[in-house]
Amino acid sequence: MYKALVIDDEPRACHVLEILVQKHLPEITTFAKATRPDEGIALIQRLKPNLIFLDVEMPLMNGFDVLNAVDEWDFDIIFTTAYHRFALQAIKVSALDYLLKPIDVDDLRIAFDKFLHRQLHQVPRKVLIQNLVGNLNAPTIQQHKLPVSTTEGIHMLPIAEIIRCEADSNYTFLYMTGNRRFCASRTLKEFEIMLKEHDFVRVHKSHLVNMQFVTLIGRDGTVNLNDGTAITMSRRIRQNLFTRSGD
Repeated sequence: MYKALVIDDEPRACHVLEILVQKHLPEITTFAKATRPDEGIALIQRLKPNLIFLDVEMPLMNGFDVLNAVDEWDFDIIFTTAYHRFALQAIKVSALDYLLKPIDVDDLRIAFDKFLHRQLHQVPRKVLIQNLVGNLNAPTIQQHKLPVSTTEGIHMLPIAEIIRCEADSNYTFLYMTGNRRFCASRTLKEFEIMLKEHDFVRVHKSHLVNMQFVTLIGRDGTVNLNDGTAITMSRRIRQNLFTRSGD
């Protein structure tokens, strides 16, 4: 049984989420609401929730300011937002969950099931939240770091140093500068979603490349990278690329 807290400046949004939780998330037995960030911070300290539904856009203090104001991140987070491109990208890259408003009940259940999975496998959420805060405070997105879970633990990899990602069933190999390689327990599709805004392109069903490291795209569809790798682009992607370029 879990304790949850929603922090959202819109009372109606809090009420709607409360109804959805009561109807569809029986695992949550305690549910608290806060419509002011300062009230939410006090409730975090008093209630010690397992999960916080945190609104991104709020006056005076946004959701990220709330995180910065909390001393101990011993809870999980699902962000809620109407849409904020930079915020969503930072959340995606940090491997954290979000729900778009108005909240869909199926999306809510999926996000909560991910939370249950993380609880079962004891994923260190504090590390992910620290990375999110660091990414938000970074001067540019080029300085963002990507949390990658391996058998050794969670590596914080500078995105600018990732040359390419290669699928291997439900795992992905990440090839970095300096001849480094990491095996992550995530699918290539998940990395594609997280890295889309960082100039990564899916050139083949098994390959995602950082365009900053591409030296040549041949007429035969071969993508050459500056580490000496050559990847054959899929026919569909090659056709789309050269069609867009006016050829």
